[in-house]
Amino acid sequence: MKETDKVICQDCSWKGTFKDLLVAQNPFDETESIQGCPNCKAINMTRLVCDEHGCWLEAGCGFNTEDGYRNTCHKHYDNALPR
Repeated sequence: MKETDKVICQDCSWKGTFKDLLVAQNPFDETESIQGCPNCKAINMTRLVCDEHGCWLEAGCGFNTEDGYRNTCHKHYDNALPR
């Protein structure tokens, strides 16, 4: 995930970017990290959202482009595909 990828908390609906999340080493598995919502402190409850400007729907689609990987919702997938 890139620092600028948009995320939303499923517990409190906080919206921000991946760089805004609280990140720490997982105390149960040293090879993993956990992410916390900076608003409600829920652990691993954030979801990646569409990278289209102004859209906050959960991303369920993705594809490679010349500029890097894109994450989009179902609504913006067809319009975002490279032609």
